[in-house]
Amino acid sequence: MKKSLLTLLTLGMTLYASDVILSNTLGAYYCAQEPNPKTYIKHIVEEPISIYWEDNVYPGFDEADSKLMVANYLDGVHLQTMALNTPDGKVKVYQYKELPQSYVDLFKESEEIKEELTVKQKVFNQARNHKKLEDYPSDFNQIRDAYLHVMNKNIEFAKQIESARSKLDLIITETTKEQMPMMNYTVKTNEVHLSDLASKVLYSDEMSITDNRTKEVIAYNRRIMQLYSATLLPDVDMGAGRFYSHPLCGNAGMLRFDHNVFTNIGRSGKYFPFKHTKIKE
Repeated sequence: MKKSLLTLLTLGMTLYASDVILSNTLGAYYCAQEPNPKTYIKHIVEEPISIYWEDNVYPGFDEADSKLMVANYLDGVHLQTMALNTPDGKVKVYQYKELPQSYVDLFKESEEIKEELTVKQKVFNQARNHKKLEDYPSDFNQIRDAYLHVMNKNIEFAKQIESARSKLDLIITETTKEQMPMMNYTVKTNEVHLSDLASKVLYSDEMSITDNRTKEVIAYNRRIMQLYSATLLPDVDMGAGRFYSHPLCGNAGMLRFDHNVFTNIGRSGKYFPFKHTKIKE
């Protein structure tokens, strides 16, 4: 009995070690393939005005995801129109009706506060970048208080904007990809198909961002990821499958990659609903 158990354990460890070696070998191969680099941003966009998100990995945005996308991205100023593909193959377009000037003015004023906060934070961080307290500048308390004052103003403006935005009339239109209004940019996420052998130990996806007016891809991020079952990490079974681990190449932060391009529309500290921590069925 003990000998049989030992044989099974040895066989299991051998198969596991084989998957680890295979995933690293194939991972190195796919990481060396085009495109290189795996993460690329040609330029950032501060005011995209309109964006179409198409997620073909999940696929599509359900009602809960869509609400989070609107809450996190559709500010009405930098991003005025948002379109999302849905699980049933349709497209939903979101925009606010008759945006009041008072809201726009409040938003613009908050942007000025954010810029001031960035400056004050930089000065504050430089002032406290010392190992010993006696090395701090003599006016450190004034620098700190000035920074905290602007930070509190920024928080207050954020609350005012949220309150004002909750009163706006959100218009939702259901259409198709072929009939939806022209969007300035498209953010598309697709699974990258690997060989049958590689798919047993690896997964790959790519997010690309296209300027629809010029047809140019201005940014992309391709990830090559090991399955947990093919890494040195212990297997993680969440009931629905096994989560993919940290990528061998490509930016791990797929959830935030589009925010690195559209720098003024994503708000930090919020949950972004992309299902890019994909589960293997």
